[in-house]
Amino acid sequence: MSSPRHIVLTSHSQHGSNWLLPVNWGAKSAHARGPIIGTLTNPSMKNAIGTHSGSYSVYRALSVAAGRLDPSHFPDLSNTSPITSIGPFDQWFEPDKIVSLDPWGHNVVNEFSAQINDGIDIRPTIALTQARLTLHEIHDAIRNKRLAPDGEILLDSGDVCVTKIAIDPVWHLPGIAHRFNVDQHDFRRVLFEQTGGMYPELVTRSDLEVFLPPIGGITAYIFGDIAGLSNRKTALACRVHDECNGSDVFGSDICTCRPYLTHGIEICVEMAQSG
Repeated sequence: MSSPRHIVLTSHSQHGSNWLLPVNWGAKSAHARGPIIGTLTNPSMKNAIGTHSGSYSVYRALSVAAGRLDPSHFPDLSNTSPITSIGPFDQWFEPDKIVSLDPWGHNVVNEFSAQINDGIDIRPTIALTQARLTLHEIHDAIRNKRLAPDGEILLDSGDVCVTKIAIDPVWHLPGIAHRFNVDQHDFRRVLFEQTGGMYPELVTRSDLEVFLPPIGGITAYIFGDIAGLSNRKTALACRVHDECNGSDVFGSDICTCRPYLTHGIEICVEMAQSG
């Protein structure tokens, strides 16, 4: 494995993917919108500022520097289609409606299969998987007859079946600026300054409107039929939770995060079981 020893600055416009594969945010289809390309295997094809999974970029750099990962590594996305279909919905086609994630990000393997087969390194920004939750508080709820297994959502083992959605942030800079009523150029300049000048493209590449910020994403756990989320007649329970290592993982009594979380999960199970 070898890697180039010279640094290629990205602060000036080059003939790259912003011409070949432009991003038309809010377009009526994935193909009209275009893929988000933040990968480094072929920098000339990038049409976004930053990199995919930006919060893990330092770990990737360690692996490359240690000779454990080829910097040109191209992942095999075979059999990675989402386990369920979501959308598209009308709000996907309004440029100012969704500005901090890519609504097509879970389905790039299907929507952009031709480009991927042509060797363009397009990666998902959303992962949909099925999972089971095993929590002793839910077992307690079953023993105390607050919950009853139904064999579909809550199993006889006490495990809860959920759809897990992991989301990496994808910022459409014009939409973010409009949402917060700030000038886009000022916003880009302040982002550049407050990230220690990490991304010079923010102030020199106005043709690049999508930013993959180096921050952690969010995870959503869906209980019950995921189609119910878009049905306005479906009653929903929602818990917005800020993960807390001390309480959630180690059970510390320094705060009440875990009790609130497990209570929310119990209510979500009840709501899913009731339809």
